[in-house]
Amino acid sequence: MKKSLHRTRWAVAAGVAAVVLVAGCDRLKTELLAPQNPGIVDPTAAASPTAALALRVGALGRFKQVQSGESIWQMGGTLADEYKNADFEATRISADQRITDPLTHNWNYNGVTQSRGFVRDAITALSTYLPDSTALRGELYMELAFFEMTLADNYCNGIPLGHTVVGVQTNGAPLTVAQVYDSASAHLDTALALSGGSDAGSKYVNNAARVFKGRVLTAKKQYAAAAAIVAPVGTTYQYDMTFSSTSVANGMWTLNNSTARISVADSFDLIGGAPNIIKNALPFASAGDPRVPVVNGDVASPTVKAEDAVTKPFYVSLLYKGQYDPLVLASGIDARLIEAEAKYNASDIPGMMTILNTLRTQTPRPSIANVSVAALPALATPANPVDALSLLFREKAFWTFGRGQRLPDLRRLIRDYGRTQDNVFPTGVFFKGGNYGVDVNFPIPTSEQTNPLFSACLDRKA
Repeated sequence: MKKSLHRTRWAVAAGVAAVVLVAGCDRLKTELLAPQNPGIVDPTAAASPTAALALRVGALGRFKQVQSGESIWQMGGTLADEYKNADFEATRISADQRITDPLTHNWNYNGVTQSRGFVRDAITALSTYLPDSTALRGELYMELAFFEMTLADNYCNGIPLGHTVVGVQTNGAPLTVAQVYDSASAHLDTALALSGGSDAGSKYVNNAARVFKGRVLTAKKQYAAAAAIVAPVGTTYQYDMTFSSTSVANGMWTLNNSTARISVADSFDLIGGAPNIIKNALPFASAGDPRVPVVNGDVASPTVKAEDAVTKPFYVSLLYKGQYDPLVLASGIDARLIEAEAKYNASDIPGMMTILNTLRTQTPRPSIANVSVAALPALATPANPVDALSLLFREKAFWTFGRGQRLPDLRRLIRDYGRTQDNVFPTGVFFKGGNYGVDVNFPIPTSEQTNPLFSACLDRKA
């Protein structure tokens, strides 16, 4: 029921957008010849509780910036090993090849940074006109933290966190990834404080904020604190991003199932008809794992062919069978995986395995969006800590496939666990020519150079 209630909020958001559009058409009849002042909004238009709630709805809709069309989650999964390029576009091919450029690789960076401004405006409006709306503001602080966490997950050291207040732009100085996680962590503390009520809505927001806080604390190597913060979150909990015909379609469905520009990736591809093993890549497509259900588009009926007609095999995800199927932003599965990593770092590998195997075998079964995951056999305990870490990150990769966590996890294997990029990321011969590069994140795009405090990434380290 809680999940349904939360999805309804997204549906309401889409409905409000539709009403605004219709109202705008009626107004156009009488205002077409009126004096215009483009870009200026009368402050009184946003000076009411109703307007504050409308700003909140619009701000929550900005969650879709990470996954509508060619976006950060999709491109991050391509830079990692979740997706394989299947079209002709040079910049998308080079991202798959791990060769990125600040001039061209700007996948939704602007949309995410601008979304922070929308969220801040909504927080200010609610604080002014609905000061008792603590849970609603808590959800917006959680969203603000989510966008900052997303930037830190995907981009190089040197991320500016500028913002706009009452139309006045404040430029941000370049920050390290660690500093951006710190900013997200502070906003999550506010979200947790504001959503601490006992009502169902507050608890629902609080659980999502706990999951994001756990992810940030894990990125900061505060594993025990991360496990403690997510402990109250139930395993079947989900905070979903939903889609509709009045908003946008699920971007994963669009690019994989519809336009066929990306394929679910595997541990091999075909070059000249011969298998080419991709070092470090997981067999997401061929593993037959119910957490990443796929169909081979080359042999399925009806067939779904890669847009470039070259990428083979071409795998279609069945996690999202419909264009409006939801995507999971935060879940109880994430909470358990955070706890498992804390057990690993406490040298409690049996405890880690108990968590992982409970996820694989428990009843009721956890779901990923609309897909109820079939039970999996329990795993044997690895013989040593190195193999245990590999198993942990493999399990997490299958549980969180396509949800923006694979790239930051590969970066953490380098940054926090001492592995080298050539033993973590796809390496070797690239199927569209040449070899894989060495990039482990995206550069800040050149669009940020209008900021006088910014020139380029501080570095491209993990």
